[in-house]
Amino acid sequence: MSSSPAEPGARDPRELSAEDAVDVDLIPPQLTLPKVRRALGVGLAVTVLVAVVVAVLAGPVWGSVVLVAGATPGLGGYLGVARRRVVLDHRVLTRRTLRTRRVNLLAAEKVDLVAEVAELIQVSLRVRHGRTTVRVPVALYGSGRGRVRGRELPMLGVRRLAEALERNRRPETRDIARVLAEQARAQATSVPLRERPLCRAAGIAREVGGADELVFTADEVDEIARPRW
Repeated sequence: MSSSPAEPGARDPRELSAEDAVDVDLIPPQLTLPKVRRALGVGLAVTVLVAVVVAVLAGPVWGSVVLVAGATPGLGGYLGVARRRVVLDHRVLTRRTLRTRRVNLLAAEKVDLVAEVAELIQVSLRVRHGRTTVRVPVALYGSGRGRVRGRELPMLGVRRLAEALERNRRPETRDIARVLAEQARAQATSVPLRERPLCRAAGIAREVGGADELVFTADEVDEIARPRW
């Protein structure tokens, strides 16, 4: 397992207290882990069955190769989900899966607001500092029967991200902080989902369409940050 160098002041997520850090994980691992565990069990059962057949027909060495090759990806995926945690400790953002990546939001060289368009639209922050890039999903939206449904990062996490990014020296990063600040304000005042900044960002991404990741321009970020209430 490898990890990127820790930023000054960063600590291992396991050592953080509730007063020090806030979770900024859009979909906590405990929500997906049971499904991943069931899928892993089925996959391992099938892999073992195939490995036994191969061992009988081609020999134990080939059976072992099939077993290792079939089981490794599933086990790796399960461990990645089980270990995952995304926390913001003051200015330091830590994303832990099989690897641990940390970036200092105050010193980040580039922060983008991005969206991925599929059946659901995921809006994320992409933070880069040196050779380290950390992606933080902040909202996930879908629509059906004329209604918008979605999952958003809780208000505390959004507000803390906004506060950290506001102190970055780059104006374009502070503009993204405005988007998050307005999002937190909308959540706090129970503004309808479709009127919130991140949902409007998802709407822009849906209009643009395409299979590629959309990186919002400065003008689009300014439009998204402008409150409509």
